[in-house]
Amino acid sequence: MAESYEFELHCALPDAGGDAETWLDALFEAGCDDALVGIAVPGHVALSFTREGGEAMSVLLSAVSDVQRAIPGALLVSAAPDLLNLAEVATVLTDHGAPITRQAMRKYASGEAKKRAAPFPAPGVSGGTPLWHLDDVLGWMLAERKLPLTPALSVLHRLARATKALNATCEYRRACSQSPELVAAAEREGAGINHHAF
Repeated sequence: MAESYEFELHCALPDAGGDAETWLDALFEAGCDDALVGIAVPGHVALSFTREGGEAMSVLLSAVSDVQRAIPGALLVSAAPDLLNLAEVATVLTDHGAPITRQAMRKYASGEAKKRAAPFPAPGVSGGTPLWHLDDVLGWMLAERKLPLTPALSVLHRLARATKALNATCEYRRACSQSPELVAAAEREGAGINHHAF
């Protein structure tokens, strides 16, 4: 059964100083007519897709393939939705038929919410403005019965899991390309490190 997925791809252009507008016709002809194209950042292009398909990862990869066919040498930087702050999480959930306030999200994250079996997921990026993987947060909220498992949220969860995996794969490949010896050392000597998994 085909589902409708809404996602973004952020790509670096092969010519960092080139004009992204020159690629617009090629993107359309390559099958990206289901995307809105943003070219605000020099050397980059952002595409907001609404694409139908079966498995979320297959849909994402088909879009990446279309972009790279239209723009040879383009590199995928990231896919979204993935890393979001709490306000953005609230907005995404509300847009998918699960109204929730920013204040409620902050209560969940701070541990103020009662009746929970597991702690709120740790942020994927810490610092001044922490960012969470949408997959982790949505998985926690569904498991804790803070949200009903509606068809829209089920699709969103599958998409968030796929974008998270795709971004992790891209980061790993970039690290392998840029610092292969460090990646090898981390894999060899860091095998015993416990990694958080929701």
